[in-house]
Amino acid sequence: MLDFSRLKTPANHGEILVEPPAARWAEALRGNRAIVGGSTLRLLGVPLAEWRLQARQALHGAADRPLIVTGHQPELFHPGVWAKRVCASRAAAALQGIALNLVVDCDAAKQTSLAVASLTETGLTLRHVRLVNAPAGSAYEHIPRQTPEELARLNEAVSAAMGERLNSSLMPTFFRGVREGGQARDWVDQVIAGCRAVESELDVRTEECRVSETWCNPLLLDVMLNATRFAASYNAALATYRRQQGVRDPRRPIPDLETDGERCEVPLWAIRRGLPRTRVYVERAAGVVRIFAGTRPVAELSERDAASCDGVRQALGTSDGWQLRPRALALTLWARLLLADLFVHGIGGAKYDRISDGIIADYYGLTPPAMACVSATLHVDLAREATPTADLRVLRSRLRDLRHNPQRWVAVDADLAPVLAQRADAVAVSDRLRRDGAANRAARREAFLRIRSANTALLRLRPGAVPAAEAEVRRAALAYEQGTIARNREYFFGLYTRAGLEELLAALPAPACFAV
Repeated sequence: MLDFSRLKTPANHGEILVEPPAARWAEALRGNRAIVGGSTLRLLGVPLAEWRLQARQALHGAADRPLIVTGHQPELFHPGVWAKRVCASRAAAALQGIALNLVVDCDAAKQTSLAVASLTETGLTLRHVRLVNAPAGSAYEHIPRQTPEELARLNEAVSAAMGERLNSSLMPTFFRGVREGGQARDWVDQVIAGCRAVESELDVRTEECRVSETWCNPLLLDVMLNATRFAASYNAALATYRRQQGVRDPRRPIPDLETDGERCEVPLWAIRRGLPRTRVYVERAAGVVRIFAGTRPVAELSERDAASCDGVRQALGTSDGWQLRPRALALTLWARLLLADLFVHGIGGAKYDRISDGIIADYYGLTPPAMACVSATLHVDLAREATPTADLRVLRSRLRDLRHNPQRWVAVDADLAPVLAQRADAVAVSDRLRRDGAANRAARREAFLRIRSANTALLRLRPGAVPAAEAEVRRAALAYEQGTIARNREYFFGLYTRAGLEELLAALPAPACFAV
């Protein structure tokens, strides 16, 4: 149902991507419900539909209502990501459902600073304001709650970077939400509270579900108990994707699951506070399941306990702080099969989730549920003119040619005639030697030096030519750089003005468009 040929990042300000169109979301939702509802698949001896009912009741207590799900890391994300949440919210409102955002707090923290376009007397510059301190490779869920003093420092730094633009943006609302999130346990909760404050002013409503609190589920238990068969299906789906997309690197877009002796890799991360996340392997023999973080054993339990979330959690309770978390494809498999009536991706996630489609068809024997894709481009309220790359290249090429062929670019008057004649003679000699295939390197070198000497003499007689061309290149490069800063689509959506975000809201499908 998803037309992958349409999945291209919107190029210009105010452009959106909603695929399939909003009018087809209800149809996709009904089709997905039929796929799961009519399935005879059993996991751990229990029908898939029963597991799905339990998962949905545990998360929102209304298993019968349509559930539109999206997800992202707990970052200060840009409007293109925010557009997913807007569409999920509007579709849920139109279909009497619930919009749920999976907060992928188990991912490695990549965003520890905030990019801000700063307008100064000399033009635009890009500043990076430190948000938090996080060791490389650590998970978002391990970033501690920021103290009032640290939040005040952050607020002050953002204010200094934005200047007068701060008060017209939604950053004051974001910071108010962060400060008033009194029950926040950590930085992730604070980010959620701040973003929710901004969205509440714009009538966008989503519920949040932290992956770290819901990671243990029947799909992952089944994978650990059937690791070898699952790895074969996973790797086959990857091979098909690489072949179809012309990808030659065996580690792209993600590596295969590996087998190391009796141990087989599963699509999980092992994480522990203060350490980088580690790949997970399981070994199953003589009724015992052993779990490894890389080569380090972290838990051992019976097959019966391995088929129970309580059993796995209890085993991990003695693992010196190690926890298991789903990797990207394992997370979307769970979301699409046990949770969502419709999952809404961004462009990258939708393209990669074709791998999940292959796993769903091969390992689970199901028709892959349809998914949706949403993206958008919105520029901040700054000058958006930029020197096109081609113009800058032309100017740089012209400067280079001026140095090597000044006769093409300088004003030719009588005072240049002798030097031009010397240059023309040297060029003629060089051309003749090249045509004749002369092997006399000394003669060809002499002709080359005569041409270069003539070039130097010409430019000496027109001393302003090169500096003027260099200045033109510098001006164009600066204009291009500043235009690039202004046209960056990946600024945090809270940095925009209310009017700017309302422009995007007006471009995205209204709730009525989903009510079909």
